[in-house]
Amino acid sequence: MQKLYVFSFLLLFSLPLMVRSQIIGSVSGTVTDLKSKAPLEFVNVVLKSQSDHTVKGHEVTGADGSYTFKSIPEGSYYIQASYIGYDDTRTVLFVINSQYKNSRQHIALDNSKSTLKEVSINSKKAVYVNSIDKKVYHVDQDIMAKSGSASEVLQNVPLVQVDIDGNVSLRNSAVTILINGKISPLMGKNAAAVLQQLPANSIERIEVITNPSAKYKPDGTGGIINIILKKDVKRGLNGTVTGNAGNRERYNAGTSLNYNTGKFNLFGSYSAKQDDRLRTTVNQRLQTDQVTHLQSTYSDFLTAKTRPFSQIASLGFDYTIDPKNSLGLSGNFYQRNLYKDDLTNKRVTSTSGNQVYDRFRKNLEQEKSTSGAFYFEHGFSKEEHKIRLEVNLAHSPETEDNRYTNVFSVPAIADQKDNTLILQTADTRQITLSYENPLSEQIKLEAGYDGQFNTHDMDFSGEAFNQTTQQFIPDIQKTNHFIYNEHVQAVYGTYTQAFQKITMMLGLRGEYSAVNSGLITTGESIPNHYFKVYPTLHFSYKLRENKELQLNYSRRVRRPEADELNPFAEYADPTNIRVGNPRLLPEIINSVEAGYQWRKNGISLMPGIYYRYTMNRFTAITEALNDSVLVTRQQNLANDRAFGADVVIGVNLQDKLVINFTPNIFYNEIDASNLGYSNKKSTVTWTANLNASYSLGLLTALQLNSTYKSARLTPQGRYLPSYVLNLGAKRDVLNKKGSVYLTVSDLFKTQRQEADLQGPYLVQHVKTVSNSRIFYLGFSYSFGVVKKKKDMQFDNGG
Repeated sequence: MQKLYVFSFLLLFSLPLMVRSQIIGSVSGTVTDLKSKAPLEFVNVVLKSQSDHTVKGHEVTGADGSYTFKSIPEGSYYIQASYIGYDDTRTVLFVINSQYKNSRQHIALDNSKSTLKEVSINSKKAVYVNSIDKKVYHVDQDIMAKSGSASEVLQNVPLVQVDIDGNVSLRNSAVTILINGKISPLMGKNAAAVLQQLPANSIERIEVITNPSAKYKPDGTGGIINIILKKDVKRGLNGTVTGNAGNRERYNAGTSLNYNTGKFNLFGSYSAKQDDRLRTTVNQRLQTDQVTHLQSTYSDFLTAKTRPFSQIASLGFDYTIDPKNSLGLSGNFYQRNLYKDDLTNKRVTSTSGNQVYDRFRKNLEQEKSTSGAFYFEHGFSKEEHKIRLEVNLAHSPETEDNRYTNVFSVPAIADQKDNTLILQTADTRQITLSYENPLSEQIKLEAGYDGQFNTHDMDFSGEAFNQTTQQFIPDIQKTNHFIYNEHVQAVYGTYTQAFQKITMMLGLRGEYSAVNSGLITTGESIPNHYFKVYPTLHFSYKLRENKELQLNYSRRVRRPEADELNPFAEYADPTNIRVGNPRLLPEIINSVEAGYQWRKNGISLMPGIYYRYTMNRFTAITEALNDSVLVTRQQNLANDRAFGADVVIGVNLQDKLVINFTPNIFYNEIDASNLGYSNKKSTVTWTANLNASYSLGLLTALQLNSTYKSARLTPQGRYLPSYVLNLGAKRDVLNKKGSVYLTVSDLFKTQRQEADLQGPYLVQHVKTVSNSRIFYLGFSYSFGVVKKKKDMQFDNGG
């Protein structure tokens, strides 16, 4: 670690000395629509020399329409911008010399002369794009996204891992998932289930932020995954409809509509998905009594059948009051009904007696979430100088009704019944005020306030069946009430400055957290109030136009969720119960990352190394409650050290063969001495993601996606390796406005989760396999209205 710090400081202080003494300048600006003044993203911007018209630089505009060329030698230049559906536009000539080192060129593109017949699309948008503080994965280039879920598409994103339960991690660590840059109640306790139901075709892009700047909430050990949902901005009426049918009576369908007049943009979407899951889990354990040293054996074989149906709808509008002021209002609705039918064959051999019985579970779950968002944005006289107010509200109730029956073979006793009703409600309120000011061509200032006020109410009601009265009566042991309140208020600021070849972003975020765990059943309240500061640092150094170095640092936090704090047990399986820990401390993470980017002739390399030091890391510890029951709860490790290296290798051969390959090697050392484990444990883990597509002409494409994860370490054992391979094919029809596609996930049925637990008094092996080989045949169609005459607009929907 000490060597890494020395290297980092030497690199930082030596970079300015590496800048050449010759006159070097920069060019920056924005690209907007000529009529609506709206910024245009993904516009190709090319810097050319006046003398020989050679290309000196190539950039693609960001979400705000901005672009920047750095390290430009003295000379005379012009910029040419091109975008599908718009006329190519060329700026006037400008010079870079000792008097004019920096130039700003605003470009307004006109599409009034473009017609649909004049445009032929033969090139692809880059699937994976890297910038100073994030990596962007464009979902519309992914065939699997046509029929799959968000969870399945995340498996294709470099640096991201998804396990068999749908839990998402980033570089083998916990991650915070945002929707459109904001915290969403959907991404809480049931985030894995929601991602498995969220249609991938509703996603525009996925942003991976391994070291977020101070303007982002600092939650998540590995960083942030920001899912940006589609919201069309093309003029006129545009839309898309999709439909997919799969094996085991699976299906999903959706539609999105957008109507844009220029000043007023109305958008909405609806999608529904019927899924079907079959899962088997084998759980075998050998338990030794700590006093008598007598051994007991337990064997569980679980077959779980689940059939969830989900719906997601959204409706909203944006309104441009005048060139400086705009506002918007939107709402979202999510509902998931889940029917579960479980059977567990249990065999117990112990000193207290042998048992052989079947435990049946009938379960009905219903989740809902209703959310609304409002924003108002005011722009000042200078471009990109603006202030924005956003308010987000969400209400998310959940009901889970469980009915259990134990049918005994040994001993021959009457059936036992018990019920559990779980009512949960999550309320989220968020207010943000953000300010951006480009103080000069090289300097940008951002500041803001972020207030989040969350409440999670968890109410458990248990019932036991009385054999004498043949009626259910309240079970006090399984009845409890827990309320978790979390108020986090933050102020932040970031300062960005370009020094010829160097770009620097400094950030600082201060947060005051007021947390209270209310154990209503026992009348106990456990408060936890604290103030912490989270600094961030991002450096990039452009060696040449196609080579760039990056160095980033951030201090982060991972706060426990409500179910990780709730000390009351949930008795889905009376021999394996989970409880929360109301005294669980938040993780504090210091993360350093260095990277390099090289691009040439369709090939890109983005190697990186990273180091993380985590205090109070969460870990699941399983202990014997008695001779027949195991209890698992989250605990804090003393510390956790991780060092890793990865590389994103991109290959694009004439837009026919596109490959993204991301191997990642990860060294992890954990110190659990505070939990009674005397020796530190370490392991080397590696993962690899491969995403490849091949175009058979202009209309047909094939895609392959594969992920491998080696063994991973826990304080009490390890997770075994896992591997999955997915395939997809797409054929464009109806003048490329429609597509027919076929996808197959987990082709070889290799996806599984397997874990070994080794301890002095407990040896356990758990293996879970699901029916993850899923076939989908689907169709999508995009349509749009092109205005005539002077108001004609190009439709890019197909």
